[in-house]
Amino acid sequence: MLRYPIRRLTTTAPTLYAIPKKNKLPPRPKWLVKEEDIQESFIKGGRGPGGQKINKTNSKVQLTHKPTGIVVTCQATRSQEQNRKKAREILALKLDDLYNPETSRNALLTERAQKVKQSKAKKSNRKYRALNEAKEEEKALQLEQEQKLFEELGGVDDEEEEEFAKFIKSAKIDLNELKK
Repeated sequence: MLRYPIRRLTTTAPTLYAIPKKNKLPPRPKWLVKEEDIQESFIKGGRGPGGQKINKTNSKVQLTHKPTGIVVTCQATRSQEQNRKKAREILALKLDDLYNPETSRNALLTERAQKVKQSKAKKSNRKYRALNEAKEEEKALQLEQEQKLFEELGGVDDEEEEEFAKFIKSAKIDLNELKK
């Protein structure tokens, strides 16, 4: 059996500026939330979707993380179970931010958003720079054509320009005499 050497893919682009893919982000840190560390309470909601029923049912979930004192409330839907699940996700993300500020999922998401924004701005700048360069080239070409046309029609040569400049420098006119 023939064996071929394994080739590794190498790139020359620095990986510091690469934008991480959305599907390559770390998973949501649900393991940080332990049920014995949570105090859960249900509250009547006051705002959000659900209309008047929100004011009558205890669908809003409030979680308190006992070791850190972080309080999270969630009233995303009318369902108490969905709100419990969402509140635990939010609490897990906050704990992840607290314990791992540089490598947390939220930090990576904000970094990704900043890189996407910078990439779009850079692309836009490249586009407008190219448009401005094209306009400048067009203006330069038009100016060159105008100069050629002026020369063809019998433009002023250098000697005439020098004589005119000397005349302007030597001309002394008293403006007060002209007003009288």
